[in-house]
Amino acid sequence: MKKWKVVLSFLLIFVFFNLPVFAANNNHRITVSMDGQKFTVKEVPVVFDGQAVFSDIPTFIHPINDYTLVPIRFIAERYGAEVSWEQKTKTATLKQEGKEIKITINSQDMYINGEKKPIEGSTTPKLVTFSNKDSRTMVPLRLVSEALGFEVGWDNVKRVPFINTKVAEEDLNEDKDRNENNQTREITNVLVEKGSTNSPKITIKGTEKLNYSTDLLKNPNRLVIDVENSVLNLKDSILFEGGVGRIDVNNKQIKRISMSQFSSNPDVVRIVINLTENMDFDVVSGEDGKSLTVSFVNRVEKIEKEIIDGKEAIVIYNTEEPEIKTLKLSDPERIVVDLLDSSLEGGTFFSYNYNISFIKGVRVSQFVPDNLYKPNDRIVRLVLDIEEGIHDPNVRINKEDNKIIIIPETSLGEIIDYNLKGNKRTISINTIEKTDYDIEYHRDKNTMIVTLPSNLLDIEEGFMNIRDGLINDITIREADNLSNVILTFRRGVEYDILSKDIDDKITISLERDENIKPSDRIIVIDPGHGGYQPGTIQNGIEEKDVNLSVSLKLNESLEELGYTTIMTRDDDSFVDLYDRAKIANRNQADLFISIHANSIGNPNISGIQVLYHSKDKDKVKKEDTLALAKIMMEELTNGTGAEDKGLLPREKTVVIRDTSMPSVLIELGFLTNKEEARLLTDDDYQNLLVESIIKGIEKYLDLY
Repeated sequence: MKKWKVVLSFLLIFVFFNLPVFAANNNHRITVSMDGQKFTVKEVPVVFDGQAVFSDIPTFIHPINDYTLVPIRFIAERYGAEVSWEQKTKTATLKQEGKEIKITINSQDMYINGEKKPIEGSTTPKLVTFSNKDSRTMVPLRLVSEALGFEVGWDNVKRVPFINTKVAEEDLNEDKDRNENNQTREITNVLVEKGSTNSPKITIKGTEKLNYSTDLLKNPNRLVIDVENSVLNLKDSILFEGGVGRIDVNNKQIKRISMSQFSSNPDVVRIVINLTENMDFDVVSGEDGKSLTVSFVNRVEKIEKEIIDGKEAIVIYNTEEPEIKTLKLSDPERIVVDLLDSSLEGGTFFSYNYNISFIKGVRVSQFVPDNLYKPNDRIVRLVLDIEEGIHDPNVRINKEDNKIIIIPETSLGEIIDYNLKGNKRTISINTIEKTDYDIEYHRDKNTMIVTLPSNLLDIEEGFMNIRDGLINDITIREADNLSNVILTFRRGVEYDILSKDIDDKITISLERDENIKPSDRIIVIDPGHGGYQPGTIQNGIEEKDVNLSVSLKLNESLEELGYTTIMTRDDDSFVDLYDRAKIANRNQADLFISIHANSIGNPNISGIQVLYHSKDKDKVKKEDTLALAKIMMEELTNGTGAEDKGLLPREKTVVIRDTSMPSVLIELGFLTNKEEARLLTDDDYQNLLVESIIKGIEKYLDLY
């Protein structure tokens, strides 16, 4: 008969594991809202296979029904299950190893592999809102765990729930485990290495799988580790006195380590780590179970907002000096600071409304390790939430004793003031004190360089992306004690210097230069279809080939006239419709011309059609788009003698709907008409089409 059961060694780990961590968190109370009421509840950790795990979303005891509620994604990720959420029915689905579980908020039933099962008692899933207004789906620990086939329990001494996922397939395995546990193994070595908190990391090595218990004692402070069914057989390098091995460490945290055969019936080896103070610790088994690694973790005591050297800073107070890892995340912008081998004192999640420079808030949690870390790693994660509109924010991180000091580096947005009013832009550069400066404008490169002493700018480098149709971006670079503030423009500008010759706010007014050169204009040419999408195929001709041939001729002719051109494709390749529009928008094009050929059931029909977007766009009125379509049709029919088959308004055609500039889609002719199909593949006729399109472009640009 098969049954689920806990492996004895993991139960022993649970009984003795990490007393100080439990003591630090077990009395922490939080306020939550559920079922229309507010409750003050007790937060508890969950012990997975003997390892205490803390979630950044607090786990807590239901105040009325006395069962443990945990965030569903936290449970699913620990089990390696997939989880999905259906908002309409408020139903969560978990999938793991062929098992599917569906549970619904406040429902008395659940579904396991499609079979309806009643939920016993009142242990229903809940939608819980925490004090930071964050709402999460919380599920009863026992409900999900037992549905997945794991064993759930409650320790009455430490008042914490535990889960054991290690199961035996057959009763015979129970005897095998018992025999293995009773098998005597040797303790062969104890090694001391430097850990990430500058505290020693101690490794105990044996010949077989090690089962152990721990106890943290006071007066004096010491950590006791008893390894069961084991005998001491240490290497000669360890000093022995009277049958007791000893390693003198004598550092800030550990005085010495002693090893002895504590008893012979049963065989127990005792390792005693003599501490200078009471410390948090972790014991982690090696992959093969034949070693134990003891590490002492830093405690994050508090996080404060302070003034450091005249600047606002975030200060993390620690008991040790932890190793730090940082990373940046986007959408939205965040800076993450991870403290390794660390535990969060007083709870598992806190948020702070600290507004410092571009930082709009701080969140800190006992982070559940992801694929960047090992499953048993203890990480405190600090998340700095960044104000909208700030790109590539940076912070300076300093260590001072056991404090970590985080100071936001000055952003370009604090140095540069940008203002757009009507057709005029104003750029101001804020300096530390009044200074002289030099301004150079290069019309041929569409750039302006403002040069000033670097010691008068509170930033060394920076970049600001503007892209308002006139100003592309602003960059600051430092060289030879001078800072260059470089403005790049979309086209030529006229400018006025509004500041004094010596000033602490260098201000420049900018507007579009009406003497526009062809090179100031960007025209995107879009050959329709391509690659595995041939378009219409009529009379042995593939539309994509006609589109590309005419587009290449149009591109060459426009370049000869000095225009700046961009092609969405210049070979027989597929380009997504949305990507075509993005290419034009990203390059701030002035016009978008999409080239196509037509087809229809009646082979006698021939002529040109022009499609245009019939609604206003963010930056383009529908009247401007219609005007472009009319001009194109007029020039094309006059230049080629082809028949006008009409202007066609469209609302859903992607390439003319999603482009943020005037755009048209030109159907050059009908490939279903034999004569027009012949003309569309003729070089002379294609050149006539190109000349007509260019006349239409230039006429529109002159008028608008």
